[in-house]
Amino acid sequence: MKVKFSDEFGNQVIYKVHDDELSHAFCKMLPLTVVLQKSGSNEFSFVSPKKMITYDACTAPGGVEALCYHQPWNEVLIYYDGYSQYEDLYEIGMPISGNEQARHLHGPVFIEEVQ
Repeated sequence: MKVKFSDEFGNQVIYKVHDDELSHAFCKMLPLTVVLQKSGSNEFSFVSPKKMITYDACTAPGGVEALCYHQPWNEVLIYYDGYSQYEDLYEIGMPISGNEQARHLHGPVFIEEVQ
């Protein structure tokens, strides 16, 4: 499965999502329009409309870029410039296209499943 994040300014990032309950739950909420919040120097976030199950989800190992879910805060996170592993952070997927544009996403962002 793949999901695309795009804004009205032409920025778009495509993520390949994992084949687990967490990623399937995320995809079931799509399409979705969100406003991203700048959460730090290297990430954007938004509150998920629904709590998601993390039973068989991959713990986010840390790295440069990823689409993640932080269970305690029910937040979906877009990391674009490095992040560390920490408790209750799960990886939904990894960017496969447009990852250099993630830092430029702003305004209403449309999220949809793509082929």
